[in-house]
Amino acid sequence: MGSLPGHVVPGTIFLILGLWWMYSAWLRYFICRQRRRPYYVTVSFPCHCCGPRVARLPIESFFVLFGTTLGILIELIAGFNRVIDPKTGSVSFNEGANNLQHFAMYFMFFIVGLISLLAHYNFPLPKNFDGVAGCLAFTAEGLLFYFHGHAREEVEVLLHVFLVLSIFATVICAVFEIIQKEKQVHTTLMRAYFTVMQGAWFYAIGFILYSPFHEHYEQSKDPDAHRTTMLIAYYFALNMAITFFTLLMLSIPAYYISKRQYQTIDFAEYGNLSMINNDDDDDEMEKLNGVTTTTTTIH
Repeated sequence: MGSLPGHVVPGTIFLILGLWWMYSAWLRYFICRQRRRPYYVTVSFPCHCCGPRVARLPIESFFVLFGTTLGILIELIAGFNRVIDPKTGSVSFNEGANNLQHFAMYFMFFIVGLISLLAHYNFPLPKNFDGVAGCLAFTAEGLLFYFHGHAREEVEVLLHVFLVLSIFATVICAVFEIIQKEKQVHTTLMRAYFTVMQGAWFYAIGFILYSPFHEHYEQSKDPDAHRTTMLIAYYFALNMAITFFTLLMLSIPAYYISKRQYQTIDFAEYGNLSMINNDDDDDEMEKLNGVTTTTTTIH
């Protein structure tokens, strides 16, 4: 991953996933409100944009499996080294430690995609098992990148520290998604928010360290180390602001689509019937709203 493409690939995966989670969480939230049903939490979301047939397919799981498989192949091929001993002429093969770290990250998320696929097809896994797997994958990613910056230049260390902060913030949100008694949309939105931040920050790291538009940062870096530190913190704060603005803006199309299609978009049809039709949840919603709810026919 010590290149611009090596940061663009994971950054793109996290950006697409995070933006999709933002939009889908907003859409589910608005539809649940209109149907007077409590919001419920799932790790992945059905793809309603292309009709009911596509919505029945685990598109998100397929995307995760494809993206992580691509990343695994890139890291293993790029990190493969053939070494010839100049004295003995013996040949040995090894993988670069840098690439093995990234391989481990991709492999953890590959397992998450596999578990999500099994859950979609009703394999008898424990409840929230895909959520637990996601927490473990993000935790492994955070540990890998925490040690990734050790013994490197100050700029690289600081860039990876900010990345690790956003990763562990994602873990905290994912844990709260699992353990919260009354399911709320906030934790899902924040999980999506920090995932997008990770993706955008991967891009930032790639362009700061390996941009094709300027010299390597060692030759072009600012001699004032304090100013450089302040600028990197500014870039991260700007990333936070832009990501939050994006989160807010995605609520607008989700709201209007929910108003137009809330009778035709059917979450229950795609594996969540027990969550939507839970009588206890209906009673709780009545208490929260202070009104008597009527049963809505879900087509």
